[in-house]
Amino acid sequence: MKRIAIIASGGDAAGINSAIAQIAQREELDILAFHGGYDGIIEQSPFALSLAEMGSSVSSGKNLLRSARSRSPWTPAGRHAIRSRLRSLDVQTLLVFGGGGSSQAALLLDREGLPTVVLPMSIDNDIAGTEFTIGFDSALAVATNALDQLHNTARNMEGRVFLLEVFGADAGHIALGSALAGGAHAVLLPEYPQDMGGLCNRIRQCLAAPQGYALVVCAEGYPMENAFLAGTQGVSIKIGKIIEENIGFKIRHTVLGFCQRAPSPSVKDRLLAIALGQKAADVILAGGHGMLIGILNGQAVSCELNKALSGKRQLDPHLVSAARHLHMIN
Repeated sequence: MKRIAIIASGGDAAGINSAIAQIAQREELDILAFHGGYDGIIEQSPFALSLAEMGSSVSSGKNLLRSARSRSPWTPAGRHAIRSRLRSLDVQTLLVFGGGGSSQAALLLDREGLPTVVLPMSIDNDIAGTEFTIGFDSALAVATNALDQLHNTARNMEGRVFLLEVFGADAGHIALGSALAGGAHAVLLPEYPQDMGGLCNRIRQCLAAPQGYALVVCAEGYPMENAFLAGTQGVSIKIGKIIEENIGFKIRHTVLGFCQRAPSPSVKDRLLAIALGQKAADVILAGGHGMLIGILNGQAVSCELNKALSGKRQLDPHLVSAARHLHMIN
């Protein structure tokens, strides 16, 4: 029997319950769970996971582990406290659900003697070591559904311009994916700053069509001077004012915000989490550590954390090309 601790760290995302349920089925693993991320290891008592609760949780966006952004991993004293607490509980491996920052913290702890494995949990889908992160597809579905509804009201009252702001601090995966899947007319991505004059011309073309209207998707991290701070929304409001001044039309705003984080997980996210959870259990039982468990060519794989964090996952070039051909990007 191998004792492991599990936490969720950073921003929450839907789907991790399916991974937790799979890991808990492994009789060779004894699991201690902590709420509150890395700080929770120091500040809170561990708890046992109920198999009955796990079975009914796979369809819920309410995660079995409450996540948090932590301070302790970023100081030597904090990391020492984490290691000491887990050592006192006879924990042999720490399993972390988290994104890029949480993975960096896991790498620090692993290098200092605490065996650590990461399961990628992030709606941004920006971790280089995996093609998909748990929670991305569910967030993408929320954004795409919002566009579907905006199309309806736009057809009901033509001649309007709608600006939909989605999450994506410095990664445009949600914005690009939803814009293409939801039939937007333009998309504003952190990776591809646009000429505002060109964007306004695109909107004018859309409005000039029979029963014309325009839908524009904007990532929250689109680069506008003094417009974005991490963890805040509203850059689309500033962009909307520029468009209004240029074309003389009122902009209708929708800022999705936090409803993207914890919807009912999509089927794709549930199956992804199951595969990653199984692979994580195999890696841990084989003595592996310092690993991120990701998906590559449809298969769950392990990747060294330092390689997984060597860069940010870039936008799919085929999707970018599709957006250009549809004149979503100028």
